[in-house]
Amino acid sequence: MDLQMKQKQDQIEIGTRISENAPQIAEKIMNNIKDSNAYVSLQQNAPLNNYEELQQSIAFIRLLGDAVSGKVSDSKKTIYEWGENIGMLAVHSGQPLDVTLESTSYYRDVIWDFIKEEGSLQEMSPHSVLHISTTINPMIDYAVQAFSKSYVNNYREMTKQFHLSLQELSVPVVPLFPGVAVLPVVGDIDTNRAKLLLEATLQQCLDHEITSLVIDLSGVSYIDTMVAHRLFQLVSTLKLLGVKTTLTGLSPEIAQTSVSLNLDFDEITLKGNLLQALADFGYGKLDKTNKKTKRTDSN
Repeated sequence: MDLQMKQKQDQIEIGTRISENAPQIAEKIMNNIKDSNAYVSLQQNAPLNNYEELQQSIAFIRLLGDAVSGKVSDSKKTIYEWGENIGMLAVHSGQPLDVTLESTSYYRDVIWDFIKEEGSLQEMSPHSVLHISTTINPMIDYAVQAFSKSYVNNYREMTKQFHLSLQELSVPVVPLFPGVAVLPVVGDIDTNRAKLLLEATLQQCLDHEITSLVIDLSGVSYIDTMVAHRLFQLVSTLKLLGVKTTLTGLSPEIAQTSVSLNLDFDEITLKGNLLQALADFGYGKLDKTNKKTKRTDSN
């Protein structure tokens, strides 16, 4: 038997043995990781997390074995897809990236210990073992590469969605009376938040059929030129939609910025505070009427 044929036969044999012994190999890997400082459990509150992690390891080792033995037609693509899927699961379960990457060495060590043991039992030549290494090491690298890329991409997407959700919560159009709502704006307003403020406010006013909106800026200490323009763009757009806007709580800094930009306040209702604005919609009158009614009833 020539050298290439022997190396191919040995590779098929090793791959088959890896697949057959995947549960034992995976269990040894998991035990080594848990005995080290590199172990952080996936889904820490899940009662079946140890079982699920072991099953993931078994699946990966079997995949490696099948790839080495040639049972997988496109081993690189299959392993890459596996790594992408595990990377996504790791992000959603809160597994730290650095901890997972540290565990890679445990997979290599245990798998290679198994290959050396099997190679010795099968009396394989050093050439065959070296040939197997040029096959299995790149496959592990593919899995790590796919996992890392998937982890980073999914983490960025999750962070982006969280940031958007957080920003949406910062634009609460609160209906008070039929057709009347208040938008309390709190904190710093940058260009991105100003853009979201414009889009979200318009949509919420349409959804709630708002005809009068009070924008309270008492929780905002400073806005820059671009944000000021966005704010007045919001007021102008609301007017086109039939929504009358009242601005309250302008700080001296915001007032100075607006004046320096020659922004037109002629068509905007301004009030010193939110209570004054709500009084125009009968809020104070309702309160006084209720008090008078109570006094009359008590007499």
